[in-house]
Amino acid sequence: MYYNSFGLDFKSPFGAVVQQTPITFQFKAAPAATGVWLVIYADGQWQTPTKVALAAVAAQTYRGEFIPTQAGLYFYYFQITQAGQTFYYGCQDGGYGGTGVVYQARAAVQMYQLTVLDSVETPPQWYQQAIFYHIFVDRFANGNADGHVNAPKPNSFIYGTKQDRPLYVKDASGEVLRWDFYGGNLKGIMTKLDYLQELGVTALFLSPIFEAVSNHRYDTGDYLKLEPMLGSLADFDALLQEVHRRGMHLILDGVFNHVGANSRYFNLNHTYDGLGASESPHSPYYNWFNFTDFPAKYKSWWGVTDLPTVDKNNTDYQQFIYGPAGVIEQWTQRGVDGWRLDVADELPDFFIHGIRQRLDQYPQKVLIGEVWEDASHKIAYNQRRHYLAGGMLHAVMNYPLRQLILDVLQGKIDAQTWVRRLLTLKENYPRSTFQYNFNNLGTHDTKRILTVLAGDYQHLALATQLLLTLPGVPCLYYGDEAGLTGDVDPDNRRFFPWENEDPQTMQLYRHAIQLRHERPWLATSAFQPFYFNNTCFGYLRYADAHHYSIFLLNVGTTAQRVLATELVAPAMSAQQLTLVQQCCPRELAPGSLQIIDN
Repeated sequence: MYYNSFGLDFKSPFGAVVQQTPITFQFKAAPAATGVWLVIYADGQWQTPTKVALAAVAAQTYRGEFIPTQAGLYFYYFQITQAGQTFYYGCQDGGYGGTGVVYQARAAVQMYQLTVLDSVETPPQWYQQAIFYHIFVDRFANGNADGHVNAPKPNSFIYGTKQDRPLYVKDASGEVLRWDFYGGNLKGIMTKLDYLQELGVTALFLSPIFEAVSNHRYDTGDYLKLEPMLGSLADFDALLQEVHRRGMHLILDGVFNHVGANSRYFNLNHTYDGLGASESPHSPYYNWFNFTDFPAKYKSWWGVTDLPTVDKNNTDYQQFIYGPAGVIEQWTQRGVDGWRLDVADELPDFFIHGIRQRLDQYPQKVLIGEVWEDASHKIAYNQRRHYLAGGMLHAVMNYPLRQLILDVLQGKIDAQTWVRRLLTLKENYPRSTFQYNFNNLGTHDTKRILTVLAGDYQHLALATQLLLTLPGVPCLYYGDEAGLTGDVDPDNRRFFPWENEDPQTMQLYRHAIQLRHERPWLATSAFQPFYFNNTCFGYLRYADAHHYSIFLLNVGTTAQRVLATELVAPAMSAQQLTLVQQCCPRELAPGSLQIIDN
């Protein structure tokens, strides 16, 4: 018994499909089989499967067709009767695609996933080709001529030198008593645009810029007001104008699941004029929040009382965020090129859809979500999320790819596992999502990449090369290219080491970015991975017969000679397979990447 969900001989078309698309399934079974069925369930409809009898079309080959009638997820396996017994064929443990296993008991079967879309997304053209740079604004650059810090906050402290490491001053209960600032601002970003363009960056992603108490500003104080420490609205408009003049783009961080306790909307410390929700049930914002014991107890993000959660079902709040003249419209009208939605899995689908509808009234805008897992089947708060079915997110932050890169470089998985898991993502995601996901090696929520790799520059070189040549839109975390290190928050948010950049990491990043710029067709080209043995693998990026590259890696510690006879390519066409086979035999040095261009 045999089936391979990656192979077009077994399932066609590959991967996610639009509803009403006929899908052909083919299964291999011994001649003694007296019946083969495809058993498929629409997500949540576990009592009413569709059972498709597969017809014998050749020796040991059975074929049938299924047409999904609705968008969403489907899950399937095969049922085989043979010699009076019933067997089941499902995917391997963990929900991975590719070849499966035979199960003796129905209850043990793990099912394959089929993703069905309402419509196909087409991200903006500029986004498809972009190389992003993620800026934690307070920690990047101060553009004031004398270096002064704009509008210092009470009950905070400013570091004596930019080399000082970030530090939280907390009380006995773990609440932050004093927020620390370095004084990075919008003018600082303006002064570094030459540097960023010379590096090869084409788009900026800014951490939150709205008024807030903290240095990270995920505790929004006023969505319609720029944080004074970052500068004036005129500074923001000037930055946007200059970014666009250079042909670059800029997206903002949208934090709409929660606000700050000391915000205009909650006003715990009576900072703002007008009544906040914590001050009176008569506040216009009172119904935005869920109090369990007014005013002391309320629903907050992961129990962090400084971040009261907003009720996304509240129509007033919906209108405030994505209604006419709402937050999305006001800042998008100013010229921002899109949004990244913080904790997207805590925003209901209808809320994301509402944001997208408002954003779609402006041309060439992108919407990205923060999702840490495979977003195609994410369940949050007992609800299946459908961010990627069409009309919501264009892409998500590709943390699964980051983990795959780290795992294979650190020897936690072998090359075969790397290929299987990466192809599973390709199979589960809509093509445009897989092709244009928001890829990263580090963010403000992770350890610095050089720290994760324990200072191994050889692994860092491979990681950056993978980031810039695998499918997706690469995003660099500020300072990684300069050699910044750091553990988790707040250590991963050090100030950029201007004039003290690490020349070795700078060279590694420049080289990886150059690989991308020399091959602009990488953004849209097909992707097919393969492997030879436990440590040697690669991938073909194929645009056409005149534009393709083959990337070969050896992540092991010894030199390897790879042969065409060892090549395993689970989802590659005969033409593509020939291109890769022609590269063999080839010697691969340990910890190296070779590129073969057409």
